[in-house]
Amino acid sequence: MGTDISDIANGRTPTEVRTILTGYRAPITRRREQELRENRLPPIQKASALIEESIPLPPELIEGLLYRGSTMIFGGGSKTNKTFGMMDLAISVAAGLPWWGFNTTKGPVLYLDFELQKTFFRRRLNHIADRKGVTIESLEDLEVWNLRGHATDLSAIVDEIIERISAKSYSLIIIDPIYKVLGERDENSAGDINSLMNELDRIAVASGAAIVVGHHFSKGNQAGKESMDRISGSGVFARSPDAILIITPHEEQDVYTVETTLRNHRRIDPFCIRFDHPLMVRCEEKNPTKLKVAGRKKEEYPADLLLVPLQEGALTTTEWKRKVMASTGMGDGTFNGKKSKLEEAGKIVKNPEGKWRIALPQRLLLNPDSNKEVQSATSAIAPVAA
Repeated sequence: MGTDISDIANGRTPTEVRTILTGYRAPITRRREQELRENRLPPIQKASALIEESIPLPPELIEGLLYRGSTMIFGGGSKTNKTFGMMDLAISVAAGLPWWGFNTTKGPVLYLDFELQKTFFRRRLNHIADRKGVTIESLEDLEVWNLRGHATDLSAIVDEIIERISAKSYSLIIIDPIYKVLGERDENSAGDINSLMNELDRIAVASGAAIVVGHHFSKGNQAGKESMDRISGSGVFARSPDAILIITPHEEQDVYTVETTLRNHRRIDPFCIRFDHPLMVRCEEKNPTKLKVAGRKKEEYPADLLLVPLQEGALTTTEWKRKVMASTGMGDGTFNGKKSKLEEAGKIVKNPEGKWRIALPQRLLLNPDSNKEVQSATSAIAPVAA
């Protein structure tokens, strides 16, 4: 027989009534919480039934690297062009184009940008799309959520994220960078980072999308560490995701070694990419084991090396750069910087047709195979500072 509220209130003070009602409410609350847990968790299943069950693999988003519904950490040192790489990935998936030599499956993409100002994100996006030959019409499946200035604990906004993405079946969601949504978490605490990765899993399960997050390296020399151990913070960052992609500076300027650790795919051999603004491009000819070592600066390209192609005749900037990059693997930024050095030193000038030529009457004799200067056959000329 139920108890009427008037029976409880009869002859008791308001405080006593509240205490009694709280006592009644507690078991009801516990029962409701138990019901929610039971409804949320999947059932226990016999292994024999699981083996017999027909379960298709999720769609592969990046061939040989990442499935939909999986999570991936994209790690690299500070200012190693991680965002350029992830924006390229977003455009590639949205347009169905290869990325770093991997085929991608075309699908809707959402990029959560917590770091760049909107105007600079737009500029990078435009430059990358233009370089890849992607039209505006081809980017209809790429959406950007600029959240700079709104960074907070991921747990505080995960429900809103899930609510906003529920209306569209995204193939890929990129969160850049992950440290912006740590909140009060300590990145070195296994418990704190485990709860963060659980939130990423919630987004992956709710959306069915692959989740890629950008993260930075710890301080110090990284060459002597295993690739997954270069990521800053708790080891949970290395244990939780389904895929880890790490870019580490190579001993050659503008070149990076790419290493992967994969849970659901076969091992991928390390390879190199070169930053040719605004893209990272794969360069198979480089040795991925030649990582940059702190404190050892190696000058691979003397500025006077750029004079070699001009010994054959005047060239436009585009022609000149193409020849230099083809023969040396030099990056776009490196070429531009060394060209400026030569111009400042008065060693190159433009002819009336707008082509560059060597200005000095004495032509330096260079050995392009070893990339080392040799003594000029004429009077000694001070080399241009590299």
